[in-house]
Amino acid sequence: MTQDPRRSTAEINAALAPLSRRRFLKTTLWATAGVAAVAAGGFAWLRRSPQDSLPVPDGLQVLTPSHYHLFHSLAAALLPTQGTAFFPVDQVPVAQHVDGLLAALDPAIRQQLGTGLSLIDNAAVFRHGKRLVDLAPAEAQAFVSDWVNSGVLVKRALGGVVSRLVHTGYWMDERTWPAIEFDGAVSAKWGIPARGNQPLPA
Repeated sequence: MTQDPRRSTAEINAALAPLSRRRFLKTTLWATAGVAAVAAGGFAWLRRSPQDSLPVPDGLQVLTPSHYHLFHSLAAALLPTQGTAFFPVDQVPVAQHVDGLLAALDPAIRQQLGTGLSLIDNAAVFRHGKRLVDLAPAEAQAFVSDWVNSGVLVKRALGGVVSRLVHTGYWMDERTWPAIEFDGAVSAKWGIPARGNQPLPA
């Protein structure tokens, strides 16, 4: 199913803003990250990744290199298009699309989300001995799924946002549409004028 990037951005803000207002996101993420840093201090080398030295495309607006590589890796894990009728995910600039989506977020929310992205990436060290960006696709898919279905509010929110961003970044590419017989938004085809972004229900 295709997703309107403007709506997706609004949904991401809606998912993370309440956590910020309740101070759960900032407090819990930094506390968890602190515990992780202390607990994994003796295994700091595990938190390095071969991906860290890989180049990133020019023109990124807000994604750090490590976050770019994370989304690039997760695209293959969460969108297994090989052997299907779907357009190959390795030909879609998913991470660059995610970069554009995040650039539209409120800066404070984006900063906290960046902390969350680093946390979910490094949290895989405890279970797998390496970061999420380095997991095999099946392992990465299962790891993200665990976060999406977690009983912990912050983990569930972050897992859901990461998954939504990856999928939206894929469906933003018009080449992915024929596989689901989608030929574009009716508002464009019918010439319906844009009325701007409307707030989602609270």
